[in-house]
Amino acid sequence: MQVLNKNWVELAKTKEGYEILLDKVMANLPQTFGKIGDRVLVVNPIIIHESKRTIITNFTSIASTLGREPDHLARFILKESGKAGTLQGERLLIQGRVTNEELRRLLELYVKEFVKCPICGGLDTKIIAEKRFRFLLCEVCGAKSSVRKI
Repeated sequence: MQVLNKNWVELAKTKEGYEILLDKVMANLPQTFGKIGDRVLVVNPIIIHESKRTIITNFTSIASTLGREPDHLARFILKESGKAGTLQGERLLIQGRVTNEELRRLLELYVKEFVKCPICGGLDTKIIAEKRFRFLLCEVCGAKSSVRKI
């Protein structure tokens, strides 16, 4: 093939040569490179409304899907909703009524602030503590962003 005999600098000067070089580079990239950000978190809370209480029955499974401690997620939801509550086993008991839409909005806000990497949008992150500060460390791109303490 005559393309291989040409210098890559000369190839890059033409549109066809540039496309050939681009195809060659893309073929050599690992397959996971294009998959960053393709993962989607599906969180379906099971909510029971009892008079003046709201119960999320699958709360610990939601926290494990997000890759976070149930205590951290519970503190966030209770603080942001302004309601009292307790974590009992698999369930979160909230004193007061929380609508499905409000809970969905709170979960989206939590994912945006404490799960999703602000740099690459990856979902494989963890929260680390250094001295008095908390950081969101992305396992995909290595970015380290500060997050607030709840």
